[in-house]
Amino acid sequence: MNLLLVNPPYQIEKYYGRVARLGFNFPPMAILCLAAYIRDKGHEVKAYDFQANEEDFFSLLDDFKPDMVGITCHTALVYSTIDLSKKIKQVLGACRIIVGGSHPSVRPQDLLDDGSVDIVVRGEGELTLLEILEYLEGKKNLPDILGITYRDELGVLISNGDRPLIKDINTLPMPALDLLPHERYRASPDMRVGKKVMMLSTARGCPYRCTFCAMKESFSQTYRSRSVENIFKEIDFYVRNYSADGLFIVDELFTANKKRVLEFCNLMIEKGYSKSISWWAQTRADCVDEEMLKIMCQAGCRMLSFGIESGVDRLLKSIRKNVTIKQVKNAVKMVNKAGIDARGSFILGLPGETFSDSIRTIIFGLSLPLQRLKFGLATPFPGTELWDIAVREGKIKENEDWDRFSLMAGYTKYEAPYVPQGRTSKQLRTLQLIGNFLFFIKPGTVISVIRYYASFGDFKGLLFSFKEFLKATFLRK
Repeated sequence: MNLLLVNPPYQIEKYYGRVARLGFNFPPMAILCLAAYIRDKGHEVKAYDFQANEEDFFSLLDDFKPDMVGITCHTALVYSTIDLSKKIKQVLGACRIIVGGSHPSVRPQDLLDDGSVDIVVRGEGELTLLEILEYLEGKKNLPDILGITYRDELGVLISNGDRPLIKDINTLPMPALDLLPHERYRASPDMRVGKKVMMLSTARGCPYRCTFCAMKESFSQTYRSRSVENIFKEIDFYVRNYSADGLFIVDELFTANKKRVLEFCNLMIEKGYSKSISWWAQTRADCVDEEMLKIMCQAGCRMLSFGIESGVDRLLKSIRKNVTIKQVKNAVKMVNKAGIDARGSFILGLPGETFSDSIRTIIFGLSLPLQRLKFGLATPFPGTELWDIAVREGKIKENEDWDRFSLMAGYTKYEAPYVPQGRTSKQLRTLQLIGNFLFFIKPGTVISVIRYYASFGDFKGLLFSFKEFLKATFLRK
């Protein structure tokens, strides 16, 4: 069978607003992982990313004539996915259109109600997508395929049972990077760790239960990791074929298993990659210690990103972050001591948050020795407990406008996606702008940013970022 996997058109300005030019453009790893798996099973696979490919999409459709088109979709892409599905049906009426991703996994009806999407894949997609292809070949019956939702001949919405997660993700092939123009992707200025940066997934899922995160809908609150040997087969490939000098480790929580982190770092040093590759990862305040951080720095870790979320212990408890302000302070201090840059992200406008709480969070963020910081706004994505809270409080509309679900609403034309009782959207949007701006003009931040860009010899990039950030903060469209 011929399968085309697509990352649909995305108007980054809708989500990031006036800071869109400072945003990132990463390869869609989900469809590249799917592509590799399906290709290994003997099917012909192509991929198309509207953010990177220059080839005309509909010319590709005409030349390749796919039997099935798979589209990845999160909340910001709902309307784009539906619109693209309609156009594909107009060109290739017999082609089956399959949609997967975080949003359709939770709300498949949003994609199926229009009639242009045939099947929604819920959760992890490799095995499910393969069985759908077998169904198209006449080898399998649709009701027997786990993890899908579709409409039957009478238009009734049918949801088959959930598919169990893949037990051993070491059995999966490397992402099919050759299917997309890798040179056309870029990291945002504050996250760059090299000139040739590759994305690396070493694990799937997260064992924690934060109320604002939809990860549990995709991976059932599990954590499955790859072996270090398996990971380095991929790193070796990137060095050999792409001359990689940077890695974005995209795991939700890279430091979940200390023993595995130490094994990873020791092998980075043993292979000599610690001298030629810098890398970035995400962690939690309660998942690092001095021993781990010391060897991570020696192994080339240049930046660690913390989801700190709030500067108020009461709110950290209410969102089930299960860390304290004291733990956050100690963790950031340890990271700096180890010689690694610390990045922190915060959420303003959490349920139960008062104006005073928001100010405390901003002050706390500014007081920490962070080299990078971002204040976002609480966003009730479908599948999260925050969504359930917003529904109970009447903050979700029956015909919801998915374009407004942006963490960076203060920089967009949209109102804040969630407003706690007694607060206003204008207040939250203004606090987001103020908090990010105050961090940007801190002397320590200015020195860190100049040193960072100087390490790449990218003074044009420094001036560009400075200009764009000021425009985003003070100019109104």
